[in-house]
Amino acid sequence: MSLAEQVLELFRGFPFGAPATLEEIQRAEQDLGESLSPTLRDLYLSFNGFCGPTNARFFWPLFGPEGLVRSNQVLRSREELPHEFVSSCVFFGDGGVGPMWAVKLETPDTVILWDARWGKEYEVVGKTPLDAWSQGKSDYDEIADEPVA
Repeated sequence: MSLAEQVLELFRGFPFGAPATLEEIQRAEQDLGESLSPTLRDLYLSFNGFCGPTNARFFWPLFGPEGLVRSNQVLRSREELPHEFVSSCVFFGDGGVGPMWAVKLETPDTVILWDARWGKEYEVVGKTPLDAWSQGKSDYDEIADEPVA
């Protein structure tokens, strides 16, 4: 089963965007000034973004005000953020509570979690976006299963 198929299976019932076209991916890469990792390219060719629990944008669509291109451009332009660090990453989604998932350009087979409050520090959360997303979903599922006092 492909990575995209695994994501679709784990997040069955959640809203997914239609697949991105190769032209859209190339335009996004041109706008970013970076190539997307092969894993991100494959995922975008399968679905252009999706929302996880609580409608959090686990995988940002390529374009739009909260899309991958615009979000990365904003992060890279913010003077208060560590420019060298944020420019070395492609951020692609978040769990809806602040920290964002990214792939560092020099290690495209490692997914990290980063929050602006952490400066240049980050947490390695897996080898693929699915590793990060499944943990994020598990965290939400655990909270949802807790009894209300």
